[in-house]
Amino acid sequence: MRIICFLLILIVPGANAKTLSTSQVAVVKYFDFFNGSDRDALNNATSSPFVLNIAGVTTSYEKYGDAVDFDGLRKTGWSYSRIRKNESIYEDEATAMVGINFTRYTEAGDVLSISDVVYVLVMEEGQWKLKAGFVNGNLSLGK
Repeated sequence: MRIICFLLILIVPGANAKTLSTSQVAVVKYFDFFNGSDRDALNNATSSPFVLNIAGVTTSYEKYGDAVDFDGLRKTGWSYSRIRKNESIYEDEATAMVGINFTRYTEAGDVLSISDVVYVLVMEEGQWKLKAGFVNGNLSLGK
């Protein structure tokens, strides 16, 4: 029975979206923009400045698009990323925290990496925007 439920979730991506909070949905959209290498959409989905902490090193970027180099990522073999776990940690009217576990894949579907990230989101102009990301371990953004 578990296998059937899991397959339904994979086949019908919107089926479990109703159980996600609006901040969790914002993170899912962010991953869609990332997979599409859509720098403008990523910049619109994130707040400025965007703060990123990877393996204890904190960097602030004027825009999220300044943090990522898609050509460099592709050189590592990256083709797309898929969320494995999407957990609402906290949400009120102005702020939210979402914990994500995701996998990066090659074009052939081989696993490149599995990472845990906690995103902080802020409510701006009626929509959730990612403000900061805290990565447990190393994670390349192609630079």
